[in-house]
Amino acid sequence: MANARASALGVLPGVSAQEAAQVAAGEFPEALFLPILPQRGPGADPVGRTAGILSSISSDFSTSVVPSGWQIARTAGIDMQRAQNFLRQDQDAMEEHAQNFAGVFTCSVVGPISWCASVEAASGEKLIRDRGAVSEVTHVLTEGIRGHLALIARIFPHAKLSVVLEEPDAVAACNGAIPTASGLNTYVNVDRAQILGSWEPLIHMAVACGASFGVALAHSDELFTQALMGAGATVFLGSGSSSFLGEQLEARNAVYWQVKPEWSPRKNARDIAQRIMSLGFELSATTGSLVVVPTTESVSQSWVAARSAITAVREVVDLLNDEDRLLGE
Repeated sequence: MANARASALGVLPGVSAQEAAQVAAGEFPEALFLPILPQRGPGADPVGRTAGILSSISSDFSTSVVPSGWQIARTAGIDMQRAQNFLRQDQDAMEEHAQNFAGVFTCSVVGPISWCASVEAASGEKLIRDRGAVSEVTHVLTEGIRGHLALIARIFPHAKLSVVLEEPDAVAACNGAIPTASGLNTYVNVDRAQILGSWEPLIHMAVACGASFGVALAHSDELFTQALMGAGATVFLGSGSSSFLGEQLEARNAVYWQVKPEWSPRKNARDIAQRIMSLGFELSATTGSLVVVPTTESVSQSWVAARSAITAVREVVDLLNDEDRLLGE
């Protein structure tokens, strides 16, 4: 019987790649990830890291920091050098602290929709308004992630790789709710089929590389879930309230479950167990699909708060893996 696992979604506090890697490798021995440390500054944030990956493939998508955020620069300047240096530091630190890792290793990048909703063209308007730019970003990102996965596979040859696209703006883009530069209007909505189409090459690439694939939305939203399942995605985040949870568990997909930080570990564990059992599953038969994670907010501000949240997540996992203890008290 496989056990539930504890992990996190990537973002951790602080500025030390060594400290983040040491904590992640020690606390999450079965489900690791490459830490993201935004407190180091531009280039260490999710959008900047993804820009560094894109820039390594095509200088057309090099970006630089401007007062309003990130803007296309066309040449790889100091901001891209910084982003790529941060990524190498994180990879080197994780290699040092997680030698011989053989669990699930997740690579998180910002997906093409949210990246284009976050980065400006030279005009000051977001790339999301240019459907051609979205298509080009998708193509370049596919190649960038392919190289990223190959490097992680060399570092951890026995790990099972997973790719998660961070797409917090996908639903807003589909609903036409991304604001223009002036803030007075919004961009025309991106068709749902086009959004799904921008993910399909990434799914196919991940499958070809032997990796699992998922998309992390800003909240649990079923606008894309069924289509992603049909396209071959096998990693689902925020599925606790999804009407597709039963199908995901039956297919033995990886289900990431965010705990509620205001609840005790026991209350969180019982909530997860009751949700699963209400669908007719035995808890012990489904724990192998469960990856329990803290909210990003609870682990991104300080190490004091992060360690408390990580401890709580590990307690939830311990309870889920001991059904008699969880349900017998």
